[in-house]
Amino acid sequence: MTPERFQTLVETYGADERHWPRDERVDAQRWAARHRAAADEMLAAAASLDDLLAAHRVAPPDSALMRRIVAGAPKRMLIERAQIWWSSAIFAGAGVAGALAGALIVSFFLVSNEPAAGHYGGEPLTSFSGSVQQWGG
Repeated sequence: MTPERFQTLVETYGADERHWPRDERVDAQRWAARHRAAADEMLAAAASLDDLLAAHRVAPPDSALMRRIVAGAPKRMLIERAQIWWSSAIFAGAGVAGALAGALIVSFFLVSNEPAAGHYGGEPLTSFSGSVQQWGG
């Protein structure tokens, strides 16, 4: 742990060592114990900032402010979001329709007791059907 790294830790995470990164906490504590005067000076500066930040409170927005924000939103943005939603819904609907059509076609051939056209000698006709001479051998 270098003095610069210790100062960076204190400035970034504050004086409370519980907020420091776990993998650097032990090294920082050891450095602070060996360099007590320098560490105390850095920690005091960070503690005063920590206290100032902890004391600051922001009131939650009231409903009138939220209504003004919504009323001031551009209408075009709302229309564009609706268009995106509809185009996404149409795309998803087309995918579902395609999946249902494919399932219907597959189920039709599985339920049908009719052999598919192209049976050869009681066996289904595939790309490997036919004589060996046709295979180029």
